[in-house]
Amino acid sequence: TMKNSLRKIKIPLEAVQGEIITVKTMAEHEMETGVRRNPKTGIIYPRLIIQKVNAKFNGKIVFSADWFSGVSANPFMSFNLKAKESGLIEIEWIDDYARKTKIIRVLKVLDKYGQEILPLNSSLLNSKK
Repeated sequence: TMKNSLRKIKIPLEAVQGEIITVKTMAEHEMETGVRRNPKTGIIYPRLIIQKVNAKFNGKIVFSADWFSGVSANPFMSFNLKAKESGLIEIEWIDDYARKTKIIRVLKVLDKYGQEILPLNSSLLNSKK
């Protein structure tokens, strides 16, 4: 089963604008390859792996990985992200049966004066009053 409690993400609580941060994730998952046999019955265990991992920042994909049966159990993944503004980091894992799990964390980005840099919604600039 794919449970969120079996997904972990580690990011810094805060970053300075322009800083490169490392996002680390781990998914507790057997990553069954579909070639192992049950030693008692001889029946092959059905394949069940995480096929795809997507990482989004404020709704935009910033990292994506396609995984195959050679990926180890409980796969660890990390990638770098340039901190430009505060926002949501979302990691989504998708298995062979298109089941999805995700984790969302907040990244707080500060300018050199310690003020938080929030995303600007450009649609607010175009609204008529």
